[in-house]
Amino acid sequence: MEHGHKTRSPLSGSFLQDLKFGARLLRKNPGFTLIAVLTLALGIGANTAVFSVVDAVLLRPLPYLDPSRLVLVSETVPKLGIDDVGVSAGEYIDYRDRNRAFSSIAAYEQDGFNLTGSGTPLRIHAALVTSSLFPLLGVSPELGRTFNEAENLAGADHVVVLSHDLWQREYGSDPGILGKTIKLDEKSYTVLGVMPASFRFPSDAAPVSERADLWVPLTFPPDLIQDRLREFGVWVIGRLKPGVSPAQAQQDVQRVANDFMRQYAKDYSGNLLVAPHAYVYSAHTVEKTRPLLLLLLGAVGCVLLIACANVASLLLAHAGHRSREMAIRSAVGAARARLLRQCLVESGLLSVFGAAAGILLAFGLIAVLRHFGPVTLPRLQDVRVHSLTLWFTLALSLTTTMLFGFMPAWRLSQASPQSCMKESTQAGPATGAGSLQTRLAVAEVAVALVLAIASSLVVRSFVRVLNAPFGFNPEGAVVVRTLFDRARYPDPVRRAAVQKELLAKLAQLPGVKEVAGASHLPLSDSRQIGFLLEHAAPDDYHWAQNSLISAGYFRTMGIPIVRGRDFTEQDRSDTPPVAIVSQALVRQFFPHQDPIGQRFYWGDRAIFTIVGVAGDVRISSLDSDAPPMIYDSMFQVQSGASARMAFVIRLAHANAESEQGIFNAVRQQIWSVDKDLPAYDNTTLADLVSESVAQRRFTTLLMGAFAGVALLLAAIGLFGVISYLVSERTRELAVRVALGADARQIGWLVLRRGFILGLVGCGIGLAVFTAISQWLRSSLYGVSRFDPLTLTVAPALLLGITLAAAYWPARRAMKADPMLALRHQ
Repeated sequence: MEHGHKTRSPLSGSFLQDLKFGARLLRKNPGFTLIAVLTLALGIGANTAVFSVVDAVLLRPLPYLDPSRLVLVSETVPKLGIDDVGVSAGEYIDYRDRNRAFSSIAAYEQDGFNLTGSGTPLRIHAALVTSSLFPLLGVSPELGRTFNEAENLAGADHVVVLSHDLWQREYGSDPGILGKTIKLDEKSYTVLGVMPASFRFPSDAAPVSERADLWVPLTFPPDLIQDRLREFGVWVIGRLKPGVSPAQAQQDVQRVANDFMRQYAKDYSGNLLVAPHAYVYSAHTVEKTRPLLLLLLGAVGCVLLIACANVASLLLAHAGHRSREMAIRSAVGAARARLLRQCLVESGLLSVFGAAAGILLAFGLIAVLRHFGPVTLPRLQDVRVHSLTLWFTLALSLTTTMLFGFMPAWRLSQASPQSCMKESTQAGPATGAGSLQTRLAVAEVAVALVLAIASSLVVRSFVRVLNAPFGFNPEGAVVVRTLFDRARYPDPVRRAAVQKELLAKLAQLPGVKEVAGASHLPLSDSRQIGFLLEHAAPDDYHWAQNSLISAGYFRTMGIPIVRGRDFTEQDRSDTPPVAIVSQALVRQFFPHQDPIGQRFYWGDRAIFTIVGVAGDVRISSLDSDAPPMIYDSMFQVQSGASARMAFVIRLAHANAESEQGIFNAVRQQIWSVDKDLPAYDNTTLADLVSESVAQRRFTTLLMGAFAGVALLLAAIGLFGVISYLVSERTRELAVRVALGADARQIGWLVLRRGFILGLVGCGIGLAVFTAISQWLRSSLYGVSRFDPLTLTVAPALLLGITLAAAYWPARRAMKADPMLALRHQ
C-alpha cells in the first residue's frame, strides 16, 4: 500500500522563505518599520474612511428592487427660472396613462400631520402615496399590508402604514398595532401595516428629520385634476420597461408633456410652459453631494500619494545599506527576478501592516464622521466598513506596494559587486538612489501644492459664504413651530384669534424683547407663488418666494424696511389686500419706478397693493442670491400656508440657558391655549444659519485637515530626501571644504538644492492644478479657481516649507569636520 503525501512546490517554498526573511528584516529595523507603517496607515486609513462615505452615499444601491431602473419625473418652468417643482395632479394622470416607457408608475407628496391622542402632541413627517408605490419599489411590509387601489379614491376610509421607527418609538413595537386607530389632524386612521426598518421613502437621501414616519393614501379631488396649474408638488416615480434607457424615458415624458400642453393650450401659454425631466432616481438623490464627496476622495488620494512617496524615499535610503547584500546574493547565483520578488514581498508586508493599521484608523475616523458630520449629508448614519470597503482597502494596499516598492526593488535587484566597489570609492553621490529620491520629492511638492491650492480655495469660499449678507440678524433669536391643522381649526377667524392670543402671551414672557410669526423662514423652508403684474398680458406670470407674516416680523428678524411701511393690525381680512416686497423683486420688475402703490394679482385672489419694500434675504442657502420675495399678512390672506406658524422670539439677553428656558416657556404657553397643538423644531436663527452651511463646513474642515497632513508629510519627505543627499555627498562636501569653501557656501549649496526641488515641484503642481481645476467649479463660491492670491500664497508656502526642511541638513553640513568625513569615507 502506498502512502500519499503532499509536496510543497519550489515556488511556494521560496515565497515562504521570502516572507520569513522579509518579516525578520523588518523586525530588525523597528524604527524604519514603525515610521513606514504609520505613514501608510495614515494614507490608507483616510482613504478607507472617505471611500466608506462614498460607498454609502454614491455607490451602494438603494434598498429597493432593481433600483437602477427607477426614474424620478419632475418639471421645470424655464421662462420663470423654476427648477424641480414636481408636477400637478392632472399632469400626473397624463404621465400615468400616456407613457410608453414605464412598466409601472406611482406618485407621492411630502406632507405632515399632528399626531394627538397619545400623550404629548407631535408633528409627524409623512408621505402621501398612490397604492402602486410599494409594489413598484418591490418592498413588503414587516407587519400587515400596504394600500390597495380603492383606498386611493376620494371618500375611502382613512388608513395608514407606519414606519418601523415610529412604531418602535411611539407604540413600543406593539405587534397588535394592526387594526388600531391613531389620530392624525383630528381624524382617525386605521393602521394597516408597519414597514421594515431599512425602508425609507421618499427621502432616502434626506436627513433623518425629513424622512417619512408614516404613509397615507394620496387622493386627487376632481377640481385639483381639472385646474392644471393650481398646485405642483406631486412627484412621479416610474420603473423602466426592459430595454428602455433613461434617455428614452426622457424623450417619452417630453412627448407626453407636448401632448397635454397642446391639448390644454389655454393653460400652457406665455411663461407657463413646463419642461419635464426624467432623472435616474439613485443619482438624483445625491446630486448636490456628489461633487463634495469626489473632492474629498481626490484630497485623500493626494495624501496617499505623498505617503507612498515618503515610504519609497525611506526604502531607497534603506536600499543604500543593502546594495552590498544584494550584490553578493547576485554573485552567488540569485536571479534578478528572485531579488526583485524578495524586495516586493518586503514592501508588501509593509503595505499589509499599513492596511491593517489603516482599517483600525478608518473605524475611528468613521465614528468621528458619523458623530460630527452634518445631518444634511445623505445616509451618513449608514456609513460602515462593508465588504466592498475591505476589498477597496486590499486593492489600495496592493497598489501602494507597487507605488512605493517597485522602484527601490528594481534598483536593488540590479545591484552588482562591481557597482558597489565603484560607489565605495567615488567622491560624489551614488546617482541612482539620489535621482529617484529627488524625483519623488518633486512629486511630493507638486501633489501637496495641488491639494494646498484646492483646500485654500474651498476655505476662502467658505469664508465668503459666511460673510455673505444674510439679510437678517440671527443673533439672540429663537424659533418654535406649531401647526393649526384645518380639521382642528376649520374657521379662519377662530384660528387667527388663537394665533394672536399666542403672540400676545409670548410677548409677555420674561426676557422677551420682540415676538412675531411667519409661515416660512429663511434658510429653513420655502414657498413659491405665481403672480401677475397689473396691466401685464394675461399669461405673463412670474414667480416669487412667499411668506405669510405677522406685524413686527421685520423688526424681530432684523430685516430693514427700506421704503414704505410694515403691516399693522388694520391689515385684516376685511380690508384691501396689501403686500411688502423685497428689493430683488423691485430691481427685477420696477427698476425705474416707485414700487409703492404698484399692484399685482396672486392667482384668482383679489389684487394686492405694494405698501413697503424690505431688504433682501437669502432664502434657500447662503451661497444663492437673494430671490424676489413677497410678504403677505397672515391675518389678511387665507392660504394653505396659513396653518403653519413659526414663532420668532428675540431675547433681551441670549445665552444657552435662557434659550432653553424660553423653549420650555413657549411650549407651556402653546399648551395652555390648546393642549393638542404640537410644539416642534425648537431651534435658533443662528442654528439655521449654521445648518445651512453644515455640509460646506464639513468639506472645508476635512479638506483643510487633509491639506495639513499632506504638507506635514511633504515636509518630512523633503527633510529626509535632503538629509539623504547631504549624507551621500559627505565626501564631496569635505573635499570642497578642504579646497577652501567656507561653511556659509556649503550651507547655501544645500539650501539651493532644496529650493530648486521646491521650485520644480511647484511648477509641476501649478500645471497639474490648471489641468484639473474645472472639477472645483461647483464647490467654489465668490472665488475664482485661478484666484491670484491663492496661486501666489500656496506656492510661497510650499517653498518656505522646502527651505525649512533643508535648513537642518544645511546646518549639519556646515558644521561637519572635513577630516572626520574624509577619514570615515
